This record gives sequence, structure tokens and C-alpha cells, in this order.
Amino acid sequence: MNISTFWLREWINPKVSDDVLAEQLTMAGLEVDGIESVAPVFDNVVVGHVVSCEKHPDADKLNLCQVDVGESDNLQIICGASNVRTDLKVIVATVGAKLPGGLKIKKAKLRGVESFGMICSESELGMSDSSDGISELDSDAPIGQDIRKYLDLDDNIIELDITPNRGDCFSVLGVAREVSANYNMAFKLPNINVSAQGSSSIKTSVSNTQTCPKYLTRTVKGIDNTVKTPKWMAEKLTRSGQQVHSPVVDITNYVLLELGQPMHAFDLEKINGAIEVRNAKAGETIELLNESSVELNDDTLIIADDNSPLAIAGVMGGMGSSTQDNSTQILLESAFFEPVSIAGKARNYGLHTESSLRFERGVDFNITETAMDRATQLIIDICGGEASDINSCVDTKALPELTPITITQAKIQKILGFELDANWIEEKFTNLDFEISNKSADSWTIIPPSFRFDIRIPADLIEELARLYGYDKLPVQKLSLDANINATSEATIDKYDIAQSLVSRGYQEVITYSFVSEKYQNLIDPEAKKITLSNPISADMSTMRSSLWAGLLQTVESNQRRGHTDARFFEIGLCFGGVKADEQSNKLAGVVSGNRFDAQWSTDLQPLDFFDAKADLESLLALTGTQFSFEAAEHSALQKGQTAKIILDGTQVGYIGALSPVVQKELSLSKCYLFEIDLDVTLSGKIAKYEAFSSYQQSARDIALVLDEATPVADLMSSIKNMSQPHFVGVSLFDIYAGDNIESGKKSVALNLTYQSLEATLSDDEVNAKVDEVLALMQDKFSATQR
Repeated sequence: MNISTFWLREWINPKVSDDVLAEQLTMAGLEVDGIESVAPVFDNVVVGHVVSCEKHPDADKLNLCQVDVGESDNLQIICGASNVRTDLKVIVATVGAKLPGGLKIKKAKLRGVESFGMICSESELGMSDSSDGISELDSDAPIGQDIRKYLDLDDNIIELDITPNRGDCFSVLGVAREVSANYNMAFKLPNINVSAQGSSSIKTSVSNTQTCPKYLTRTVKGIDNTVKTPKWMAEKLTRSGQQVHSPVVDITNYVLLELGQPMHAFDLEKINGAIEVRNAKAGETIELLNESSVELNDDTLIIADDNSPLAIAGVMGGMGSSTQDNSTQILLESAFFEPVSIAGKARNYGLHTESSLRFERGVDFNITETAMDRATQLIIDICGGEASDINSCVDTKALPELTPITITQAKIQKILGFELDANWIEEKFTNLDFEISNKSADSWTIIPPSFRFDIRIPADLIEELARLYGYDKLPVQKLSLDANINATSEATIDKYDIAQSLVSRGYQEVITYSFVSEKYQNLIDPEAKKITLSNPISADMSTMRSSLWAGLLQTVESNQRRGHTDARFFEIGLCFGGVKADEQSNKLAGVVSGNRFDAQWSTDLQPLDFFDAKADLESLLALTGTQFSFEAAEHSALQKGQTAKIILDGTQVGYIGALSPVVQKELSLSKCYLFEIDLDVTLSGKIAKYEAFSSYQQSARDIALVLDEATPVADLMSSIKNMSQPHFVGVSLFDIYAGDNIESGKKSVALNLTYQSLEATLSDDEVNAKVDEVLALMQDKFSATQR
């Protein structure tokens, strides 16, 4: 939000510079992003009056002007602007003036005729980036007055970065209230006096008072909307980042910026029947003021007459009922819409308006009448007309409840670390318009004002005191900590070690949002319970994730768009099977894509495959010392034939596989391999035990078995390990073959068996006997024959 310091100082004027004021606002919690002057430094520039304007005798494109600048003699100035003419009020830089960019005005001679100054455009004074001609001032501009004073060019614009919880500060009133609390000064509200005549000719009703507890209207008839918006108002609007339109629209925008109350004006003659605040009906459409047409959702609150919608409540008005230059009768609206009912509605239609910005954060429900009277007063003063009484629809039970909050000196001291003076506390709460309903020697019961939606608990009140005291002034206290160090089992594996295991294999950790688009959720896990947010950040973040794969694939997609095709990413995070705590679980997931190694001269590129991802996962699972197994399975996001479920003690704990070609095509991705596993099963390991180191030679034997091609190799290796043979070290797979000399439906599996004794080198007969035991098991259990 931008705010003019001149405008702010009309309300409250502390005796400090604008820079000091901006610094104080930042320290009080209203962060100032920047402060910028309206115009750069220049001098000797005044208001002038073109007394006469004739063509230069020797130049068709130059004009010879006589300009009155309030001195005894007129100045002769040569000007080439096409819009210079007699009786025009202009900006004149006199001889000796220093303009932005280092330009100094001197007496000059053009085509033999002397010129004693310069008639300026706004761009030549650094007030705008470009200009079509010289600046034209109002006819009542005082001749000879310093242009900096006339145009208030010593003004500064403060750019505030207001946090979402401080919706009350999106106005001059709100900022003035903060300055008042910081400098212990009272601020001046504008004098508001309206003479109403008769009742409104338009009946209003609210069908859903929970979303609109307060709705006020008033008719103003006999206005002249063709008059020009006053210079003082137009100046404040433009310096606050608003465009100037017609007087009625400018006045409603002015009240919004001044008091923080969004308002709207309807053309009374375009309203059919009565006004009703209701939810939209399915299929209803409206053409908005930005000339876009939208189909309304049935959860959208609208303002409607007997025939059609007139506006989206709290967001934007409709084109059909908008005021125009020829409007002579208007209906003013001032309302309080419940913040949750408005939140996200503008984004649903691709809109972002000043009104929705404020209503979403909470507007003071006690200022609606004041804003209505202020707008009415300005309209009558500028456009004329007669105003009716206010027509009110108010459900006091549906208005936000102002709940008293009690704080104590002990609580303040515990949180801040020191004791605040009781009189100072009461003074600050009073300056912030907080009501002290009860107090004792060391406690206060506070009722927050209607414009502070962020004050709900004692800590909120103490935060107010801390920021007004000054975070930079809080005394430094030594921390007191009661250490309660719990014993941690040696079998527990830290998440850091899990992450480092994958990092050491070339992975990068990513952290993605817990909410994903509905499209991704349907592609990855369509059968999961879908948890949809009622107020999403955007349409692409509308659903709580049930799997980490959605975020990982978005990361791969983003990297591939930027030319990074080799990817190894992992994430540890919470997934949601429901809204209850026991329906949420932490998972570990990874994705690989691209080539196994970087390009090099000595070998061709080798694309990653299923077994690369499986090897990475097995390396991680080896930390637990627990035996996991993999079984063929199916998953909606994974490719059939290249999908396995991860099994621990007969329970499925995750999946691994290649990304489904359907999903791959839909997301325009290259071949990807993914795994996901419950995090808890990776955090429980076995306590390490010492084993003696053998100084004797290992003995290895290779065996080749022919068996049914559907038999998993993992089952063979697991069976051999479960034999628990004495001196057994390990078994590994080194070849699988199917083809010539192997019966159809069969495969050849080559395994390496390793044995080693702690007492002596094993003899060939001892090793061969153990190998025979293995071959016998393979024959009995898997009908495998030695090749």
C-alpha cells in the first residue's frame, strides 16, 4: 500500500522527518519497503499565465509567448509545444532555475529572438516518464506561486508491506492510529455532516446474514457526474496508486483509502426492483467492470436485483449497473462481509481488487455508517444532489463477537522478560482504541476494537505492547532452560542419516508444498480420499497430497523445462489420507530420470533403469539391518510389469516402479523411476554387534540354476540365507539368461556363494558339501536343476 505523507500529516503530524516516521512505522511492525519523493529537487519554477501566443517570425514550429509570472514585466519565452496557447496556466522555469538532470535555465536566443525561461512539461521536471506536451494547470492556479508548493511536490510516498493480519492498516485512518500510538498524539478525523431527506426508494434484504451481517444503502439523487474530480482528491488518489475516473467512482475509492471501507455506487436507474444480498444461482453470469464475463459459482455471494446479479459481493461491481458520466441518481452501498465467506472468491475468478484485499482480511464492522456518511458528504459537496436516509439490514447476532481478554503483569514479564509500567500499558491500549473493561493492580481485561481481527488471545495483546515498546529496545536476558534429555535407543536411525544416505548416491533433497493440483492428485493416486481446501492459494494448490510423488514429478517437470534432464530427487514429508492426526503419515520418496552417469569420452550414455532406483533404495534400507523384500504389484501411477511393492514382515510399506506411460505423456516427462516408503520403517534399525574378523581365505563357488522364469530371484537368495549354514558369508546374483539351450518358460540364474571360517581355511570337500545342501534346497523348494 502506498500512502502520501502529506495526506497522513493532515490526520496526525508528529514533529519528525518523513524518513524518521517511516523508520518508526517499520519498528512498530508496519514494514516500510521504501520511501520516494513525488518529484526530484529543482528550484525557481513557478506558475505562469500565457498572456499572448504568436508564431515565431522565423520558425513555423516555434511559438513566441508573453508569460506573466507575477513580476512587474512579462517574460518572453519561446516554446515549441503544440498545446501552448493564450490564457493557459503553465509551469515556468525562470532564468537561473536548476532542473533535474543538471539542466540550468539561461537566457537564450533562438532564430534571432531572445527567450527568458522555459515552459515545462511534467517529464522535464521528473514528475513523469513521458509527456505529450507542456503541463496545463487549472485556471485558478495562483500566478507566480512556487510550483512545488502549488502541486505539493515536497510530498513523499511511503510504500508499506502490510502483513495479512493487519487489514486495519490498509487506510490512512489505520496508519494514523499507529502513529498516534507510537507518538502519544491524538489524530483528527474529518468533520462529517450529512443532511438526509426522506427514505430510500430501493428496498434491500439479506438472505444469508452469516456471510453479510450488515448491509447499508442510500440513494443520492440529482447529482452532476460530469464535473471534474477536485485536484486535491485526484492528487491523493494518484499518489496512492489509484487511477482517476468519474467523481462518484473517485469518491468511493477515496473513502476506501481514507477509512478502509470498500464502497460501491450503482446507477439507480439501472436497478430493477429491490436489492437482495444472496448466493448466486447455478448458471448465473455477470459482466464485470473490467469488461470480463464470468459464470458464477453457487457459493459466491452476490448483490442482485429482481432480474440479475449486479455485483460480486466484496469483489467487483457489474458493468450493467455501473455509474456513467450521465448518471444523475445513484445507490451507495456500504457493507460488512464476513472475511471467510469472501476469502478466495476473487482468486476463483482470476481477480484481485482493492475491495477483496480488505474484506478478506477483515473490515471494521462499526465504520460502515461513518463511511456511508463520508462518501455522501463528498458527493453532495462535489456533485450536488439530495441524499436519503440510510437503509440498514443488520443482524447483530451474526456480527463478530468482541471477546474480553485478560492479561497480567506476571504473564507480560514471563513473555517479554521484564516488567512494563502500568500507566504506559494503559496509555498504549487507549491510543490503539482498545477498551479496558476492568483492571486491578497487576491485571487488565481488554476488549479489542472491531477493526482488529488479529487480537484473540493474551499473547496477541502482549505482542502489541512489545512492538510499541520497540523490539530493538527489549532488554537482553539470559535464557533459563530446564534440560530434560531423553535417552535415545541405539537402534533408532536419524532422519539426517537417511537423507545423507541418498545424498551420497547423488540425490538432492527437495521440499514441496503439501497441497497439489487436483490434476496431479488424480494422476498419481486417484483412489485416495481427496481432501480439498476451501480457500486454496491457487487452483494448482487445491488438494492435500496423499503421496510425495506429485511434488517430485512437478520438480522434475520444472527442471526438464530448463534443460536439466538428469534428475535424482528425494523428499521426506507428511502425506494426508484424511484430516485426523492418525490419518496422516510421514513418507520418504525418490525419483530418478535421465542418464546413469554424466557424458564422457570413454563410454556411451547409459539411461537409468528400474534397478538403479532399486539399488538406491536397497542401499538406504540396508541401514536398518532388516530384511525387506520386493513383490510384483500394480499401482495406478506406475507401469505394469515394472512395479513392485515393498514388503516388511509380510506388510506392504511402499512401492517402487517406472512411471506409467499414461502419466508420463500427460505431464510431458521423460522416463522416470519412483519409490515411496513409510518413513517409520526406515527409522528403526538393529543395534550393531561386534563380529570377529577372520584372517583366513574366503571360499567362493558359482552355481547356475534353471527354473521357472516367474520365480523371483529374491526368493532364492532369501531361502539360501535362511538356511543359516555355518561359515556362510553371503550370496549374490551375477547373471540371468533366457534363450538358446534354455527351455521356453525357464531362465538360468547364476549365483555366487561365499564361505569363510574363523578357525581355518575351509577345504574343498567342506565347501562342496555346503553347496550341495543349497542345490538340494533349490531342487526341493523351486524345482530348480543345476545347469
